[in-house]
Amino acid sequence: MMYRNWLPDTVAGRIRLYSILMACLPLLFVVIVLFFFIRNDTIADAQRTLVEQSESHKLFIEEWFQGRKNDAAFLAQLPAVRQGDLEQCRHIFKAFDETHEDISAVVMVGPNGKTVVNSIDSAVVDVSDRKYFIRARAGHPHVTKVITGRASGQPIIIFSHPLTRADGTFSGLVFLASRLTAINALMNNLRFGSTGETYILNREGYMLTESRYLDQLKSEGRVSDTAVMQIKTNAQILGDALAGLQPQGPYADYRGARVLGASQWTKGGSWLIVSEIDYAEAIRALNPFLAALLGGFIITLVCLIPVLLRLTHSISQPLELLNKVTRDMAAGKFQRSGVDLSFTDAPKEVGQLVDTFSSMHTRVEETLNRLEEAAVTDQLTGLPNRRFLMEEGARIVSIAVRAKQPCSLFMMDIDHFKKINDTYGHVVGDSVLKQIADALNDIARSTDIVARYGGEEFAVVAPGADMALARNLAERLRQGIASMTFNTDERPISCTVSIGIADNTGRARFGADEYEDMLARADKALYHAKTSGRNAVRAYGDTDALGLPEAIEANS
Repeated sequence: MMYRNWLPDTVAGRIRLYSILMACLPLLFVVIVLFFFIRNDTIADAQRTLVEQSESHKLFIEEWFQGRKNDAAFLAQLPAVRQGDLEQCRHIFKAFDETHEDISAVVMVGPNGKTVVNSIDSAVVDVSDRKYFIRARAGHPHVTKVITGRASGQPIIIFSHPLTRADGTFSGLVFLASRLTAINALMNNLRFGSTGETYILNREGYMLTESRYLDQLKSEGRVSDTAVMQIKTNAQILGDALAGLQPQGPYADYRGARVLGASQWTKGGSWLIVSEIDYAEAIRALNPFLAALLGGFIITLVCLIPVLLRLTHSISQPLELLNKVTRDMAAGKFQRSGVDLSFTDAPKEVGQLVDTFSSMHTRVEETLNRLEEAAVTDQLTGLPNRRFLMEEGARIVSIAVRAKQPCSLFMMDIDHFKKINDTYGHVVGDSVLKQIADALNDIARSTDIVARYGGEEFAVVAPGADMALARNLAERLRQGIASMTFNTDERPISCTVSIGIADNTGRARFGADEYEDMLARADKALYHAKTSGRNAVRAYGDTDALGLPEAIEANS
């Protein structure tokens, strides 16, 4: 068992260990409980702060959006714009663009959907398919999602307001193409700590503001020049926000870093403001408290250890002396010279207990050895059984294959053994099996494994025997059995055997490995021997009496 690797062997050592554990565990429990309570409070405080920050960011963004919508409405109501004075409009639009850093363009669109005036003097652009134009024709102002401007190719938000003539008919629209610079500037200004950041996601998880870790994202090859609309996150905070929840505890952000965070929906639920800080920084305030806890724990432990050691010594010394006496008694040394047992009586039961245990151990060991031997021995013949053959045979063949040495396997069957059982009965048959097993064991080499495979079948594993030597050994076994008379109470009985041989070829054609392949080929060779008239030796691959090649393979 694993605990014995560190559990002391002596009573004294165990008493010291248990005493220290009894002192340490309660203290350690208190330290851990306090740490987790304070850690949870620290995390809760950090998350409350993040929620407050995200709420304040939400207010700013909503004010900014309202301001841009008001700007679009203001421009649409100017007389020059309503009257279609294009030159005056161009002057007004340029002046507005130059005084508003977050505005990339101010544009008037005609009723046909084509731009007629813009503050950057760009080419005419057809926006009749844009949603904000369709909304304007219906008389509604509109604010787009973050889109890519057709003229600038940059992410922008369009704030549009319809234009109407004096008779109320649609005459076009005015829109402001707003960069996200103001929102990005806010996000940058509201960064906190060394790792905290605030950013905005859309409902699909794309970042709408620049990442604090842009350089890291570039170095990782995740973006080229900006994270806006390039980084998509599947972080827990997005899933929680879509479910109307705030994240509980740390999670992995879009970088894979472990963070604490909070979120707020804004812009009618289409933008998610996320405030995050690295988990390590958030709980850094715990370090002094943790150091104080550990310091108190160590001081308490240092004060307790001398008391525990003194208590341990008062218990372990008598036990150690008694243990020495029992060891001497087990060694046959019953003299107690130099050992003072005046503190207690030394009962004879202690020695009897040791002797009894030793005797029981010996008997158990002998019983286990007998059981292990019985598990791999055929009870009738005394030969190794099929289980032993499969395990030991596979091991020997595997060694031969790795060493590139020959090895052969014989499968043999007693010819017409059923007739012996039917004629003389199973008692006589069992006697014949036992005598044949003894004969096989006597004829085989000392290095060979002779085993009963089952019924009247036997098997021999012959390490070091190539096919030529295997044929010779098999023929000796066949002739030896054929020349013997097996005496029984009824009458002398003669028997013959058929033998099939297979050697290790270095490749397995049948079964999962070389050994299973040899068993299968030897069995096919045995079948060949029996169909060729019995009392014969056949090797896998021999031709039959008619000269047909690979007769066995044809039967397989």
